Amino acid sequence: MDTICPTQEEMKARIARFKELKPRATHWEKDLGIPADVLRMFNPKANYVLMAPADMPGRLSPSPAIVDGDKGVIRIGIALAEAGDGPGLHVHWKTTETFMALTGRWMIRWGDDGQEHIILEPFDMISVPPRVTRQFVNVSDQDAHLLVIIQGRKEDFNDVGRLPQAAEPIIEKYGVEMIGKLEQNGWKFQLDAHAPAAS
Repeated sequence: MDTICPTQEEMKARIARFKELKPRATHWEKDLGIPADVLRMFNPKANYVLMAPADMPGRLSPSPAIVDGDKGVIRIGIALAEAGDGPGLHVHWKTTETFMALTGRWMIRWGDDGQEHIILEPFDMISVPPRVTRQFVNVSDQDAHLLVIIQGRKEDFNDVGRLPQAAEPIIEKYGVEMIGKLEQNGWKFQLDAHAPAAS
């Protein structure tokens, strides 16, 4: 078998330039009509999908910069969060989520009440297994970046659930209709009722 040497043009589709990435929320606001401040109630300042298969299911996978990873599925992204910011407690039922601090300091919490936690310094990593409620929070005094790697079977990638109390501030500000709109687009706010059967 011979080696190959792709051209510069052929390699462009395999390069993710951070300054050219668009946050996932820009797709949600434009395509789903959900206001950015609703999305900010359970997302960091920005999430970028660096690499994923082209046909990855779920709202977490639009327009990856590099289309790859369909041979044993992995999605690689970067979360950008302001000081004190991060998504609310949530669970991945069947996928493993791994965090590596790139910049800043990050508190990784787990347990249904976030009762356990550790602090990640730059280049520290933690892998959170399926069925564990988790949260990441930038505990730095400025914006920071977190590498987020999610692994699992392709059909399991739309497996995120949120604690029911995550809906409360959205209902207070926008009414229960906004929860309906979010749920129609895949967000889940009832852990037990939406938990997939263990495989």
